[in-house]
Amino acid sequence: MTEIGVLGVGALAEYLIRGAQGLPYRFLVSPRGAARAAALGANYGVKIAASNQAVVDQTDMVLVCLPAAEGLEILRGLLFRPGQSVLSTMAGTQIAPLRAACAPADGFCAMMPGFANAFRAGPSLLFPPDPAWQCFLSHLGPVHEFQSQEPFETAAVFGAMSGASMFLMRHLADWYIAHGLPPKTAQHLVAQTFRGNAEVLLQAAEPLDEIVRGVTTPGGITENLVSTLMAHNALSAWDAAMDKVLVRMAPDRAQSLSLK
Repeated sequence: MTEIGVLGVGALAEYLIRGAQGLPYRFLVSPRGAARAAALGANYGVKIAASNQAVVDQTDMVLVCLPAAEGLEILRGLLFRPGQSVLSTMAGTQIAPLRAACAPADGFCAMMPGFANAFRAGPSLLFPPDPAWQCFLSHLGPVHEFQSQEPFETAAVFGAMSGASMFLMRHLADWYIAHGLPPKTAQHLVAQTFRGNAEVLLQAAEPLDEIVRGVTTPGGITENLVSTLMAHNALSAWDAAMDKVLVRMAPDRAQSLSLK
């Protein structure tokens, strides 16, 4: 049984702990957010440490789920030891500042959707590769490992894309509800449609452009809907929005994207 220390007990920590239930892991969580820590103890059997430092002192693997705005500063105030492994889930954390903050421990960066991981269905990103963290994350969904910072930063935008897709699905469900479908039927119809299309992308041998052509009959309803969306820049707006997220997480990419 591997024990993982968890710094920060917000929603993401809860999702990951929930997804790991029944697996060969146990968790020691920080007391930050006493009510949620107590709930984690009651619902998932985690142990609650006396302090953040106690979490670090008692575990070899430390999962950082602290708020990104203050996470590095909190880590700088803790004493780590050689041989420890620290995985940051904080959006926008770069590897060099992370490793400086948790030295002499080793530092790694991750990104995941969170809620989907509670159902062991969400992908995770890991940079740089590490066997122990890869093993843990692989129980919660597929893992994509990266050898260098820049492609990891680009891929990490999917954290925001995942959250935004929930807004999109809610918006679509609301349209069906407004036009007479029961809420649960609308929610399931949207979700099942997206799930089915996701399986096509995962399993079909055809290139994506060919798949798109195959589902678009000239003059048909798909072409009609997409042309209306494009006329309102509804698709290209995603490019601009994702560029902004990338620059927020990796400010040094702003010049290459012509953004400020």
